[in-house]
Amino acid sequence: MTDQDVIIIGGGPAGMSALIWCHSLGLRGVLLEQSPELGGLMLEMFHRVLDYPGLVAENGRELRDHFAAQLDLLQLDYRTGRKIEEVDLSQRRARCDGQWTQGRGVIIATGARKRRLDIPGEEKFEIRGVSFSATRDHSLYAGKKVSVIGGGDSAVQNSLLLARICPSVTLIHRSDRYRARPDWLKQARENPRITIIDNAEVTAIEGGERPERLIVEDTRTGEIKTIETEGVFIRVGVAPNTEIFRGQVEMDEAGFIKADQRQRTSVEMVYAAGDVCGPACLSVATAVGQGAIAAKDIAVAIQG
Repeated sequence: MTDQDVIIIGGGPAGMSALIWCHSLGLRGVLLEQSPELGGLMLEMFHRVLDYPGLVAENGRELRDHFAAQLDLLQLDYRTGRKIEEVDLSQRRARCDGQWTQGRGVIIATGARKRRLDIPGEEKFEIRGVSFSATRDHSLYAGKKVSVIGGGDSAVQNSLLLARICPSVTLIHRSDRYRARPDWLKQARENPRITIIDNAEVTAIEGGERPERLIVEDTRTGEIKTIETEGVFIRVGVAPNTEIFRGQVEMDEAGFIKADQRQRTSVEMVYAAGDVCGPACLSVATAVGQGAIAAKDIAVAIQG
């Protein structure tokens, strides 16, 4: 058993921020990340980052490098490639590599992953016609007829990007209400290369070696129709990485951990920060701020 003031589970922007703030506040903290490297979903940001104050980066990985360099400069304790085998939130401890680490406080910052449709053909055609990022893969589909599934910022933004190089882009959304920014949605509706289909749910991706068609059901009438496509981009939001915490802390119906304005969860001295608690704005800036708030509140509780 090793002892820490704070155990931080997750190495995305929220976790890295929390670790820096623990150091600043005089707390002994350790960050445990199961992936081989820090960053979380920052590593899947393939666009230029222009909205993080004070830093402009060519992509999320470059921004992550700035964060990691600061951890190294401060000689902070972060450990990658460390899969959490068991967690006991009531006792504020986690077991990793067969060893328990005991904390006075815990910050859950396990983030989220890109949500999948879980339909026939999705896994079969992944990397062979099904993509989760037009920013990364758009050049592979130049001149092709493609489809984008989703109704948020990323789906509409991907549609606009693909319309620059694809003769036909079909944006499919299961509702007629969009979460995307109104100005982006307006651009998409006015773009002659983009066709928007509302109230439609994709139930299967079919084809031979690559996708050839989508099976789509009208969510109002139940009518089934086929849409020809040569590429499918799935942008339907994110799912929280909270499986290991189920039954130990209060979550919403989607599995996001409930946290108050001080990032406190339903368990005493257990906090959640970043995408794992489903903030109104899924962003690096939000995650960084929440990581700082959690560390600060723990410091107040411990130090008085």
